Amino acid sequence: MPARPGARALVLAGVIAGTLAPSALATDAELLSAHRSLYPAAESAAGRASSPEGAQSAYDAARDLQEAVRSSAPVSSECRVLLRSLARYASGRVRQMEGIDRPSSSDVSAGRRSAEGARGSISLGASTCRTGGGGQPGSGPLMSPTDSEAFFGPIVARAPRRADQAELIVNGRTLTRVDIRSGRARFSLRGENGRYDIRIRFTRAGRTVGGVQARGAWLLGRNGLRSTPGSRSSSTLAAALSRATAGGPRYRSAWVQDLTTGEAAGINAGAAFPAASLVKLGLMAGTITKLGGAPARSAYAYDLKAMAGWSSNLANNHLLRRLGGAATAQEGLRRLGARSSTFPGEYIVGTELQPSLPGASSGGAPPSVSQRVTTAQDMGRMLYAIHASAVGAPGARAQTGLTAHQARLMLGWLLSSQQRADNVSMLAGGASGAPIAQKNGWINSARHGAGIIYTDRGPMIAVMLTYDSSGVSISQGQSLGSRIAGLVAR
Repeated sequence: MPARPGARALVLAGVIAGTLAPSALATDAELLSAHRSLYPAAESAAGRASSPEGAQSAYDAARDLQEAVRSSAPVSSECRVLLRSLARYASGRVRQMEGIDRPSSSDVSAGRRSAEGARGSISLGASTCRTGGGGQPGSGPLMSPTDSEAFFGPIVARAPRRADQAELIVNGRTLTRVDIRSGRARFSLRGENGRYDIRIRFTRAGRTVGGVQARGAWLLGRNGLRSTPGSRSSSTLAAALSRATAGGPRYRSAWVQDLTTGEAAGINAGAAFPAASLVKLGLMAGTITKLGGAPARSAYAYDLKAMAGWSSNLANNHLLRRLGGAATAQEGLRRLGARSSTFPGEYIVGTELQPSLPGASSGGAPPSVSQRVTTAQDMGRMLYAIHASAVGAPGARAQTGLTAHQARLMLGWLLSSQQRADNVSMLAGGASGAPIAQKNGWINSARHGAGIIYTDRGPMIAVMLTYDSSGVSISQGQSLGSRIAGLVAR
């Protein structure tokens, strides 16, 4: 699937409701405070990052500094060097620690160089940042969808006061122009499912008076709105799923669900498997419900994206430490309908260590090697709950606690999953190029893939769990996952 589809995109007038949150006020004093306290703390923690706990502490300190610097902008001209230098330092330390967790020696080296290279300019910037003043951010135009958010066609943006028209530009191509009505510009995009860069240019009498954009927003189309629960057991689908899972690792479990027809089927779908990172969906949901109407602009947006994008253990643990611990994740699991899943606590940073592996057990469930477990059916329930909240299905928000905007951000971040190393998709081979809102999980003995496949005819859920004491390779997982996804995505 091309990264930026849309050559055949069409635009019609449309309407959407959205929450437009105000910007916060910032001052130079906040930046100076971050330099005096959080910068030394980050330096100290980085010097002790020789163990998994040390790397986690260094990540936490760098993220705290990073967010304090971000929230302090805009600053006065005298403080801009310090702002840029501290931002470079913090992002470098974050990347360095992420290189330990992924693992990636190139990220470790590049992050360290960036952080250490910023020290001199931090000293210089601190010597000139003395005013205690600062700028005040404006309440400029805001837009739905936002960066990386999933949407189903409608686009809305708040216009500057002087604007009388708005122009929609998609992937660099101007598509249409509309009059401003009630202070809003409204469009509806139709095209291939996929990722789009969207920009709106506001004009008055033909002259530009402002603009706003959403980078990498995921169009899922009108058919993506379908959300029939998996309440119809299909014998035909079950037979096909049985054939698809006939070979592979020692233990296999699967769940498939058609959100257009409501047909569903499972194989060994209630068996508990070591969950690896799959239950991070619960922490994502539990966290987002705490962050209010604009989670993408919160101090924890980076961590949520990292946890969805490449399954960061650092980000997972940072959220646990700052936002209520395992109880937040467990509440998220409960609200998403995961009845048999558990989330005992933090993940190990920078290693795939796990308990010694027992041999084969009887029945369809693998041996118990972890207190962190899930089932294929639980994963199907969680994915459905997120999707149902995103499309505003009746009762979904009451169950999950997620607004449509929050759920659409979750979908967008899962759709943006980084296809690299162990996080490569298990399902893409059978998805025929359709976008997949997916979460992967792996340890030495298990490899899982779970996702919503947004096909042209509607969304489909596919889940694959595997376990083998001798290990499960990426190729083994992809072979099985492709067969399972192919049943619903063809």
